[in-house]
Parts: sequence; structure tokens; C-alpha cells
Amino acid sequence: MVRKFFAYPMTLAALLSLIFTSTAVAQTSSQSPCPQFDYPQPTNFRPRLVQELTGHTSFVYSLTFSCDGQTLISTSGTVDKSVRLWDWRSGKQQLSFTASNPNDWFASAFLSPNGQTLVTADSKGEIQLREPQTGAVRSLFPARTRGVGIIALTRDGQTLVDATGRGGDFSITLWNFTTRQQQQRLSGSWADMWTITPDGYTLAAASNSGTARVWNLRNGQLVSTLPISSTVGAMAIALTPNAESLIVTYTDGSIKQWNARTGRFNRLLFRGIQPKSLAMSPDGRTLALGYYNHVRLWDLNTNRLLHNLPANASGPQLLRFSPDGRFFLNTDEEGNVIRVWQLTP
Repeated sequence: MVRKFFAYPMTLAALLSLIFTSTAVAQTSSQSPCPQFDYPQPTNFRPRLVQELTGHTSFVYSLTFSCDGQTLISTSGTVDKSVRLWDWRSGKQQLSFTASNPNDWFASAFLSPNGQTLVTADSKGEIQLREPQTGAVRSLFPARTRGVGIIALTRDGQTLVDATGRGGDFSITLWNFTTRQQQQRLSGSWADMWTITPDGYTLAAASNSGTARVWNLRNGQLVSTLPISSTVGAMAIALTPNAESLIVTYTDGSIKQWNARTGRFNRLLFRGIQPKSLAMSPDGRTLALGYYNHVRLWDLNTNRLLHNLPANASGPQLLRFSPDGRFFLNTDEEGNVIRVWQLTP
């Protein structure tokens, strides 16, 4: 079920198709099947709620886009336990399935950059490689996850990143996605929160009372260690896409920016009500901060508030920007509704 908010002669699908066609640069890099986009320039356009995706019957656990931005993949835990693929621009659900064992659910799901494989990671730690049209399991990947964290493919489709495990159990393992051979296992750290850049090659992990560490996954080197929370607890982190800055929110309501390469403190963005979640726009200019009753969009260049979006979340929201930066998504109500906001004219 989809609730639409347009009442124009042109259909929503046609309008969004026109926007994407006129703005996206569909040039494919020799190193990645993902298109490169012309990101929108800042305007005074007020974000507009264009639709709500409904269908999940319990909270949405993860949200990922295909790298071309055409497909949204969502997973849900507890009661629902489903993976759903959406043509989110038209609001049409393309596929829905659950685990073969009714007690299992999916911690994450995403499409490979070439769109030929749907990767799912379930609550038992298994990673399945599936047919994206049907959801049928093609094979199992030899890696086993360690619970919550990040399972991702690098943008070039070469490396599977398994950065999972809460607290002292956290570790990072890199796998060759084609040969399914383990490439490297990195010494982890105590971690309660995680973030990774869109290309999949820079990862940060932090504890809620201690330090954050940043790794370069191309060479497996630890880039920096940041003393992010010596006196107050950290709540959420986000890396800029160029891997130069780490944004950290704290229990005292402060939001700070750190140099991710050197580990040095950069600046205090602002202090206020404690946000529960963060997301970074693909151009690194806009930070989204999730609260129980609203979402803030914050301009990192000018350090000022751009917009307040209404929300009614019962818990921390999932926040995502579309790969071209022209739309913003958040979960709302009981965490089972996905809201789509248009950010540009």
C-alpha cells in the first residue's frame, strides 16, 4: 500500500522519472557499474512529502538503495521479518519474501552494484546470495556475521565488508566477492555504532563511551583514533563521503565535527536536544538528524539549519538520502512507514 501526495495531471512516476532523467549523469566509471550524478545545488525549495511506502507490519530495520538509485531495499524485524524491494519512485513494491525459518529475520539486504545479486544477512549470521527477481537463494557466502553492524559491498563490487559484532566482539573481515576468499581480517575495537562511506572503502566504528577508529579498507590500515567521548556518551556517527570528517552526536545534545584523517577535533556544530540518528547526503553538504518528533536538515558548509521535517517516530529513525541527493527518506510512525521527501524543484 502506498499513500500518495500529488494531485497533478502528470503522474508521480512520470514526474520523478523526468527529474532523474534530466539531472542524473549516466556515465559509468570503468571501475564501477554505478552511475555518477550531478548533485543538486542549494536552493530555497522547501522539502515536500511526496509519498509514504507502507507494507511492513513491524519496524524497518535497514534501508539501502541500489547504486543507480532505482531500487530501495528494506528489511524488517520482530513480527514482519521480511525483505522488500521497491520501485520507490512509483511507490510500487517489486518483491517481498521472508526467511525459510520462521524464527529468523534479516539484519540487512542490498543489491550488488551490477544489480545481478541480492545479498541478505540473516539473524543466524548466514549471508545468502539471491536472485533479485525472485529472492530465491542461489548460494551461501562462506562468511558468517557476528550480529549487528555493517555488511556491505564496495562500490566496485570487488570486496564484501563484514564489520559486525557489538561491544568487544566487534571485528572487520574483508572478502573477495568473486572468489569468496577471505582477504584480510582487521583487529577490531569496542564498538556500539558504525558508519561507512558510499564507496565502501572507509569505515568508522565507535563506542558510546570511549574512542572512534577510522580504517582505510583499501589497504587495511588504521587511519586515525579519535577521543570522541571522554566525558559524555556518543550516540551516533556519520562520515562525510570524502572520508575527511566524522560527525558525532552526544548525550549532552552536542554535535561535533572531527577530522577523520588526523583524529583532531574540528568544531562544535551546535548544542541542543539530543538526536537519535544521523545521515549524510552523498555530496557531503547536508547532515540529517533524527529526533522523535522531527528531522533536521543541517547545512555543514554554512553551519545553519536548512529545514525541519515533521516526524512521529516511536524510536530512533532510519534516515537515508537517495544516491543523487534529490530525495530524502525516513521511517516514521511505528517505524514501519517509509516517508519520501523531495528536496529539489
